Amino acid sequence: MDIGTYAAASSGVLQMRKLEVQNNNLANINTVGFKGQYVIAEPQAFDTTLASTISEQDPFARADQQRVKNVTEVRTQVDFSRGPIQYTGKPLDVAARDAKDFFVVNTPQGPRYTKAGNFTLSAEGQLVTMDGFQVQGDGGAIVAQGGPVSIGNDGSVRVLGQVVGRIQLARIEDTTKLVSEEGARLRLQGGTPAASMGSMETMSLEMSNVSAVSGMVDLITTNRAFDAYTRTAQELDSMNQTAITRVGRRQ
Repeated sequence: MDIGTYAAASSGVLQMRKLEVQNNNLANINTVGFKGQYVIAEPQAFDTTLASTISEQDPFARADQQRVKNVTEVRTQVDFSRGPIQYTGKPLDVAARDAKDFFVVNTPQGPRYTKAGNFTLSAEGQLVTMDGFQVQGDGGAIVAQGGPVSIGNDGSVRVLGQVVGRIQLARIEDTTKLVSEEGARLRLQGGTPAASMGSMETMSLEMSNVSAVSGMVDLITTNRAFDAYTRTAQELDSMNQTAITRVGRRQ
């Protein structure tokens, strides 16, 4: 396969990855606390190509790769800009005001972090996420039984006016260490977050930061780019086949 076909194919793979990420963003546009993602791509270094292993037999390989670099180094980055805060009027809904403050959720895989503050009570009276994971309080689990429950701006949970716990906030300064998992949950790679005394918006939720309009525009643009790279790869393949069939043919 020639360098032009490699370049077209690698760019097509990049557009496919963009389509996956953009579709996931749009699918979670109504997911509370969801953070959109975007794709970052970098040109492939020659030392990581197959051609680099046979460069002595192909003296033109390095020059060709430097002229037209394949795009293979692809990774996703999470957009941690704050989503809109929406008033719900529900006493167990809460939103962290600071963009770098996250709720701590206890899961079987360890602590996870989220902006989704749409909490509820389990059958045992523990404050949990909508999918049943325990919300971490300053002293562990928060148990709220025996009457109406309310949450203060400082995260304090009250039952009949008596404080029974305080929702813990984690301050994560370097958000690049956070990896997106299912829904709006995030995993921290390395390090331990500091406890935060940040305030909260009560009876409110931070919604997804994905814009429906810009998301659809990006999706259409990426679809068109994928089609263009696909046609280019097909045209290059057709040209190669034509050149091969004409080799050695009498004129």
